[in-house]
Amino acid sequence: MTSNLENQELKERLELIEGMLTEGRRRTESWGWVFVLWGVAYYVAALWSTWGHGVAAFGRNGLAWPVTMLAAVALTLGIGFRKGKGRPGTTVSRAIASVWNAMGIAMLPLFLALSLAGRMDEHSFVAILAAMLGIANGASGMILKWKMQIGCAVVWWTASVVACFGSRSQLAVVFFAAIFLCQIVFGIYAMINESRRRVQGAAHA
Repeated sequence: MTSNLENQELKERLELIEGMLTEGRRRTESWGWVFVLWGVAYYVAALWSTWGHGVAAFGRNGLAWPVTMLAAVALTLGIGFRKGKGRPGTTVSRAIASVWNAMGIAMLPLFLALSLAGRMDEHSFVAILAAMLGIANGASGMILKWKMQIGCAVVWWTASVVACFGSRSQLAVVFFAAIFLCQIVFGIYAMINESRRRVQGAAHA
């Protein structure tokens, strides 16, 4: 009898954990637009920084990245506040949000300071940025047990390593490819999943 009760309690706990992970993944999917927004922002910043500097992937316009990133932050906060208003957060969703918020808080002053100080070249920039994005995606993917997001982390970490050794043209190709796969494609994938879930919910209702 005691053994059956313990097994039932263990089963309920596992179901609770699984439910929390599923809800966390759904909440992440509802923020798929953020991945797309930041993917576009990275492209805009990279192209703006090269304006008038040929076809190289990174130019010397020191304002391009800080201005574009601050604009992306403002858009994210503005849209996110409206989208998330009135929706209670779960423990898992708060943990995921904390990971990304911590990365953003660390990234903005770091890159702004390095840009103003002129102590960072494009290779170092991509290596640091890709490593940090890999950490955030990896942590989120591990918490949610989401292979797709863990795959994004691997892509970012690969880009970080390549940035340390590749040529400038190779760096541009790898960086833009990582943005496309891990921001644009992953974001659209998450948005499609959310849309399908809403359609199924409406159909069941």
